[in-house]
Amino acid sequence: MANELSVVGRRLPLKDAYEKVTGELKFAVDISLPGMLYGKILRSPYAHAKIVRIDVTRAQLLHGVEAVITYKDLPREEWIERSFNYRGPVLDERVRFAGDEVAAVAAKDKFTAEEALAQIEVEYEELPHVFDLEKAMEPDAPKVSPHGNVRQPSIYEWGNLEKGFAEADLIVEHKTKMGSQQVAPIGRNACIANWKGKKLTVWTSTQTPFQLRDELARFLKMLQNNVRVIGLPTGPSFGLWWSNNFHFITVFLAKQAGRPVKLELTQEESFATVKRRDTPVSYGKLGVKKDGSFTAIQFKHYFDNGAYGFKSNPYESVSDLWGGRTPHGRFEMYGVSTNLLTCGCMRGVGDISMTFCMEQLIDKAAEELKMDPLEIRLKNHIRTGETIRSRDRPYKAFGLAVPDIVLSSCGLDECIRKGAEAIGWKEKWKGWGKPTEVCGTRNRAVGMAVACHISGAKFLGCPSAIVRVNPDGSVNLLSGVGCMGQGAETTQAQIAAEELGVPFENITCVQGDTETCPWSPPTVGSINAHQTGMATQAAAADAKRQLCELASGELGADPADLDVKGGIIHVKGQLKKGIPITDVTSKIRPETLSPPSIIGRAWKNVPESPIAKLFMAHFVEIEVDTETGEVKIIKYVAAHDSGRIINPDICENQVSGGVLLGCGFGLVEGLIFDKETGRVLNHNFLDYKIFTALDTPDIESIFVDLIDPVGPFGVKGIGEATAAPAPTAVAQAIYNAIGVRLEVPITPEKILEALGK
Repeated sequence: MANELSVVGRRLPLKDAYEKVTGELKFAVDISLPGMLYGKILRSPYAHAKIVRIDVTRAQLLHGVEAVITYKDLPREEWIERSFNYRGPVLDERVRFAGDEVAAVAAKDKFTAEEALAQIEVEYEELPHVFDLEKAMEPDAPKVSPHGNVRQPSIYEWGNLEKGFAEADLIVEHKTKMGSQQVAPIGRNACIANWKGKKLTVWTSTQTPFQLRDELARFLKMLQNNVRVIGLPTGPSFGLWWSNNFHFITVFLAKQAGRPVKLELTQEESFATVKRRDTPVSYGKLGVKKDGSFTAIQFKHYFDNGAYGFKSNPYESVSDLWGGRTPHGRFEMYGVSTNLLTCGCMRGVGDISMTFCMEQLIDKAAEELKMDPLEIRLKNHIRTGETIRSRDRPYKAFGLAVPDIVLSSCGLDECIRKGAEAIGWKEKWKGWGKPTEVCGTRNRAVGMAVACHISGAKFLGCPSAIVRVNPDGSVNLLSGVGCMGQGAETTQAQIAAEELGVPFENITCVQGDTETCPWSPPTVGSINAHQTGMATQAAAADAKRQLCELASGELGADPADLDVKGGIIHVKGQLKKGIPITDVTSKIRPETLSPPSIIGRAWKNVPESPIAKLFMAHFVEIEVDTETGEVKIIKYVAAHDSGRIINPDICENQVSGGVLLGCGFGLVEGLIFDKETGRVLNHNFLDYKIFTALDTPDIESIFVDLIDPVGPFGVKGIGEATAAPAPTAVAQAIYNAIGVRLEVPITPEKILEALGK
């Protein structure tokens, strides 16, 4: 099949490359409308407080101020982000974290808006607050959310835990805590809202255009066709550019002012008031036989939702990765509200945080049994055709019977073996807690970790796509996918071109505009290449069917015997017996006196079972200076099963970015909160450290040769998965270098403290 493909699998240039390198690509911060006002938000200095009095009179009288809103001016009901990032009113008389929205103004310019904020008088009554996740679960903890601090747990269980642990020769337990990572956006959040009569138009950089449109319409009690969201490209999103409260504030400012309003957050606001990764606590218990096979897994995972997050599930795949072969298991996940910045899904989600605990649990068992970490993982990970343990979501939410769902394919064995060979594992692995070599104060060691991530689970709905063939043979591909630097417009165009049989250059993409594109779920969970790709392929196949039906008379063949290749409609197996597409698309039809309208459509393409998952094995060699605590990454190998690779350039870039994000979380990244107020203290790139080009190690990307039976042309996905094993691989390597297990970020201070220095 590989030899038959002409577009998929090729290193084709990005569709938006020219706009990116010339600066012509427009983000929300670049949008400006005639007569536009500028919005600013007044924020709470307290972690938890009640607004006793608020007076906006002086702000309203300021020249150039056109709108001022407080909780008194807005509906009191809550809005809810479907992907569980927010539940609460737009503005409330109670603030729940330092940085929470109190009031907002719209004025002729930013300076007037800022001056107006200073004129607003607010009197607060401070309330008890809670920052620690575990303390927030206590019965007498301050109540953060009116719905309670602890969400109903998500539970996956099978077999009999008591029996499973009784059958074990060894039982190990482990607990982990992780810091809170910030998306650290390259770019700033912004929203522009404009009302024209009953019609609302919103411009914003987002990966969830339809979810924002749908919730705005519901909250405003409007028809969806009167709300248009134009989803613009984002910087690297990693989950930051979803539906957020500042979108709603902009809409209400514009409605009160009767003019378009632009609300552009500062860099500090984008860091400290929108979203972050949760601060998780995980507990694991593992039963193992002498040969290393698992008998039972018990796992509890707690993650903080911050002030307004409302997730009950971290979208994990750990139960699937290790539960497929383990006969007994129970995974419990709890979302907990705290008086800190709201949390939400960030690249890797539960598969980066739960993996950190689960992999170390496996490491502990392997060390007790004196097994190589590769050996114990090869013995226990899920295989093709085995049961997906997290299969009950979303079926239970709709009261449906849970189907028996199995895994479509798994190339993890090959990932482990190829990654180990590339890093030189056989030569460099010296045993648990043993460095590869010691040179003075510098210890070198290797580490590894595996992970799995979402790709095929139908947990937020099915994507849709439209393929429209124009009279001149050019093609418009319309989808609701968000553009956040992942190359979606390019990979989807490659799938459409391959299926439709037209040149890649003939396809242009329209994405994220709710007025013109078909409804799609949010671009999350690494589902785009796999699930949106299914819709794109099906829509292209629908358009091709119509082309073949129109050409059948001229070629004197049954439509089923025709195919399209290189823009030529031909009899299958007879490439020379054909006609150009334009002979069909541009021909005036006598019955209509116009060329044909060829529009391919597709939705509901994601199967119930089997479903695809992404698999990866990451290997790292590090050097620890035991005198300074500094950690240097010498080499990194990332081996991935992403099915067929659509565009190697795009996928290699995804791996590099994911490795840097994951290693950054493992070594340097962590938000620092004020102990008294919970305010984010390191809310800029000066104080929040991320890996840069200067920190980039030697990264080798490996893609195993696997064709998934479900995905379009065998494609799975890749985006989020590239970060999932990285912090754990780094942590294992550090353990082997110095003999101490540490929590991420593993800073020099932590290493020196662990070494008694």
